[in-house]
Amino acid sequence: MRTRFERIGYRLPAAAPTTLGQRLRDDFKALGTLMLTWQQRARERHHLAALSEHMRRDLGLDEADIYRESRKPFWRS
Repeated sequence: MRTRFERIGYRLPAAAPTTLGQRLRDDFKALGTLMLTWQQRARERHHLAALSEHMRRDLGLDEADIYRESRKPFWRS
């Protein structure tokens, strides 16, 4: 069963860090990676929504596909 954090893209480190400082560093690094992933998704969905009809046809996507993907919140993959 996947944990709540795994569903949003957060992966727990394979080996547990030994000190609080190491755990905090790893947690902030994972949080930063997650935020960058979310930012990239939002940017890509914005660009997808702005595609011309010609570009949509070239990609093989119809308007419903574009609408469905661009309306997703950034935290959903």
